[in-house]
Amino acid sequence: MVSLYVVLIASVVALGGFAYGVDSGIIATTLAHDTFKYAMLGPTGTNAPLTGAIVSLYNVGQAIGTFGAGYSANRYSRRWTISGSGVIAIIGAILQCAAVNPGMMIAGRFFAGVGCGIILTVVPIYIAEVSPPEKRGMIVGVQGFMIAIGFFAANWIGYGGAFANGDSQWRIPLAMQIPAPLALAVGCCFIPYSPRWLVQQERYEEAQAVLTTINARSGDDDRVLQELNEIRGQIQAEATQVTNVRIATASLLSRRYLHRTLMACFILVMGQFSGSSVIQNYQSTFYEAVGFTGKSSLLISGIYGIMGVLGQVIYLFVAADKWPRTRTLWVGSIFLSVMIAICMALSATYGGEGNENLNGARGAIAMIFIYSFGYAVFFNATIWVVPSELFPFFLRSNGMGLAVFSKAVAAIVLSQITPTAMENVGWRYYALFIATNLAAAFVYFFLLPETSGKSLEEIAELFGDDPARDQLEKVDERVEEAPSSPEFTDKGSDPVHMEKVV
Repeated sequence: MVSLYVVLIASVVALGGFAYGVDSGIIATTLAHDTFKYAMLGPTGTNAPLTGAIVSLYNVGQAIGTFGAGYSANRYSRRWTISGSGVIAIIGAILQCAAVNPGMMIAGRFFAGVGCGIILTVVPIYIAEVSPPEKRGMIVGVQGFMIAIGFFAANWIGYGGAFANGDSQWRIPLAMQIPAPLALAVGCCFIPYSPRWLVQQERYEEAQAVLTTINARSGDDDRVLQELNEIRGQIQAEATQVTNVRIATASLLSRRYLHRTLMACFILVMGQFSGSSVIQNYQSTFYEAVGFTGKSSLLISGIYGIMGVLGQVIYLFVAADKWPRTRTLWVGSIFLSVMIAICMALSATYGGEGNENLNGARGAIAMIFIYSFGYAVFFNATIWVVPSELFPFFLRSNGMGLAVFSKAVAAIVLSQITPTAMENVGWRYYALFIATNLAAAFVYFFLLPETSGKSLEEIAELFGDDPARDQLEKVDERVEEAPSSPEFTDKGSDPVHMEKVV
């Protein structure tokens, strides 16, 4: 059974997921308001390059945020890094809701992106490091659930803005980005440090106290001590391997860790190339293509958000830690391909301006709804759970940062090309996501090891890491240097004997 304390602290940091969901989702309904279009896009209310810039600079901010996230998480702790990210996101929200020109709006989106880039890097790491192995999928999945709640809230906030007057239609919804990161920044003052970070800092008594609390097994000191010893052994074996970001990056791209790095980056990139972000951010354009505009389009967006929440509930209580991670991903990829293919066919048939068959248009929207439900079940949490598990401690924050950076780059590309693609090729654009999802299913099936139910240290062993072997290799290096090393030559020390003692 999961400790209530673990659920509470996971819920606090998962507010970062809610903040990300609102920040990412609110732009979809904002772009649907005519008052926003005329205020930011010019007298015609249309400007595809500027629309793409407003969306993509948020993703550029995410990419920039990941650069400092890894260093800060290791140097200043996961806890305070998450708190600082909330402050940055607040600055971005203030700039957006007070924007008087496109430059100020873009700057606000950029700062919000920086904050969310840090959040997406560090929050799943922190939750994974305080979660028991047998329930890690569900606990880390709380972040995915909060992302879905954030998207849901953003859609209905945007719909509510339609009943306001003038620029308040979009300024008030954009201001609603402030409460979640504010609660996150304050809440992080009351949660513990990650026990693994405490071990890295050699604060062993504090680490043991945190492990005792989060295990919620009074009197089970042996379990706590065993876990503490496993963590100490792994971190001590890694202690001398990384000293800065440059060396960490080189390690991530080395032959030993490249498989893990590529899989983590691929999973998060496919979170974008699954088509989810395009459908979310440009859903108003899609609804317009099948004949629904104005408040009707915003109402549909609100209902669309409900599907993600329902799917996430199914994940938490049915799939999390019960379905194998790998199977969840490859089955989900095939499911999304089928839904997009059906939607594409319906859009091609019933998406013309002269179409009078509303049932066909409604069928296309229904496929989008089912797609959203499926994405929440199979991917919304899983794409954060698996990358947070793959790396050893000394590479975890930098590795997750690189994966989120890759995701942000993919989002930048899609946000720039999507408005132009929708204008020029329309429904044919969705063929891209059919192909990418099918390719992803192949990669997950053949190349992704199963990590469910294993401790973070056991997952390291799954990829060939062995703390005892690593320590022995270090001693071997010292033995090879014995002829010129005083450590082995003074007082007649025997290098072989020294190897055995160590």
